[in-house]
Amino acid sequence: MRNAPWKVDRLTGSIGAQVSGLDVRQTGPADADVLRDLVREHGVLFLRGQSTDPAALVGLAGVFGDVLPAHPLKPGLPDHPEVLANQTGGVRPQDVRCRDAHNRHGTNWHVDGTFVREVPTYSLLQAARVPPVGGDTLFADLAGAYAVLSAPLRDLADGLSCPHDVRLLYADWLEPGADSLRREKLLEMPVVSQPLVAVDEEAGGRRSLVLNPNCVRVIEGLSDLESHTLLELFMQYTLVPERTVRWRWAEGDIALWDNVRLLHNYVLDHGASSRLIHRAMAGSAPLKPVRSWIPEMSPSLVMPSDR
Repeated sequence: MRNAPWKVDRLTGSIGAQVSGLDVRQTGPADADVLRDLVREHGVLFLRGQSTDPAALVGLAGVFGDVLPAHPLKPGLPDHPEVLANQTGGVRPQDVRCRDAHNRHGTNWHVDGTFVREVPTYSLLQAARVPPVGGDTLFADLAGAYAVLSAPLRDLADGLSCPHDVRLLYADWLEPGADSLRREKLLEMPVVSQPLVAVDEEAGGRRSLVLNPNCVRVIEGLSDLESHTLLELFMQYTLVPERTVRWRWAEGDIALWDNVRLLHNYVLDHGASSRLIHRAMAGSAPLKPVRSWIPEMSPSLVMPSDR
């Protein structure tokens, strides 16, 4: 771990750290290794009071790798096509009541972009406008959840895959009367198979569950009952309070995180007040399944018979 030139305060015993003394407008390639190390250690970083110019968010994303288009199916800002604007407001009581255990249908626990072959590596959110109360964002550690599974469950999960279908996320685009162009774009998106466990080689082979309730319903080769039971079990391991962190936004705040390692969700409790969050993403790669990963041999990994 390289020494950070900024103040870093852990927020929980598992994930999350606040970084102080960093101005994103002054970050560049020289800061990349330190920031990547901090994300690798803490999962998600929070930066208070940054410039709300979308160009600054794009610049910070660029420190982590190639900045991606805002979304495979949605346009970005006119002057910043890499930035997606997520605006919500006018939350009604029924918007909260009609959700399921994973908060689908309004907001939801999810990983960004697992429905494409090359999954975004880093996600960044910035608060452009915040409500007086509510609208927090939560994060949950998929790597921490995998680490505490029993050995038989880890062995089972290591060999499984799931179809990730974006049409489950945007099912309303397929309803009668929906915009025909959006419907056509959605239907052109293929269903992508992803491993249920992904390996992060840069983190020494750390493994994370790959759970995304907004576009995954089944596990390949398993019945609906088996799929539902296992996916629910893995989610329960992930969403315990000890593997989560919650962030209360102020204008200009930025959250940046390992998109594959963490689930995130936002709390739909801000009533009629408006909330505007900008998102950018950087880097992308196919998820590496356990079965295809061969760790580099070191003295600690050599079996006694090989010495």
